[in-house]
Amino acid sequence: MTLHPQSRALLDAMGDDPAPMTPEQVAVVRAAARTAALEGTRIGLDHVADVTADGVPCRLYRPRQGAPVALYVHGGGWVLHDLETHDAFCRYLAHVTGWALLAVDYRRAPEHPYPAPLDDVQTAAAWLRAHDREHRVDASFLPGIGDSAGANLVAGLCVRDAAALDFQVLLYPPVDRRAVLPAELHNAALGVDGMEWFWDAYAPGELGDHPEVSPVRATDLASHPPAYVVTNEHDVLRDQAEAYAAQLGEAGVEVLAHRVLGTVHSFWRQPELFDASRSTVTVVGALLDAHRSRGR
Repeated sequence: MTLHPQSRALLDAMGDDPAPMTPEQVAVVRAAARTAALEGTRIGLDHVADVTADGVPCRLYRPRQGAPVALYVHGGGWVLHDLETHDAFCRYLAHVTGWALLAVDYRRAPEHPYPAPLDDVQTAAAWLRAHDREHRVDASFLPGIGDSAGANLVAGLCVRDAAALDFQVLLYPPVDRRAVLPAELHNAALGVDGMEWFWDAYAPGELGDHPEVSPVRATDLASHPPAYVVTNEHDVLRDQAEAYAAQLGEAGVEVLAHRVLGTVHSFWRQPELFDASRSTVTVVGALLDAHRSRGR
């Protein structure tokens, strides 16, 4: 399938594929993303509050008291984005699905490479299990949701501790540091050189071979929780993410994998631009409800 018109409009607005960042540019790009995020519309919820999860900054989104809760781990190449850049989307996700979210403001590379971001995600998940009732949410069934690098961290947490989460939602995850990125899928939403730079920032050198960084190298996938893996047709991460979904299935893990035709990297968190984002959010909510009901 060719690019969906909504994907084409996004790529046209982005212009040429940018060159990989230098460390000096990171602060500038982060600040620009935060400024742009503040311009969006934000849905009001029953309760939104910044909390500290055993030292890890997080933000809790609660659509109603007693709501089931999921851990949310944002993307951005382990380098970019934060609670503010994903705030409008997390509000939307909580509102549409009825699920509360604990969004994790993990430490970012290159200042804090692996394992610091994963350590923070693990700490936040354990804290949520222990303190859910204090915040009027229910973590008795705890999914993890991550987009891009955040999906890598969710999958990496399952490698580290398969019991940490009860379900994993992986939106276009990078899962194989050594995978060859297909040049024909390169575009302004995520380019080959840019993705290589992000990998090197997060897990330089031999760290990229660790199974917590490259979950395709994990030797005990059978113990992992069920997974929903979403890929984009026009994304350099597509093939490795789909190969990982197949690995999970071969290991006996219940896995559902969808390739969203016509889309590019980052569509998920842009419901105002992409019909596919709104549809995928609905699917995620339904899957979480179904698996939670089965697990009770």
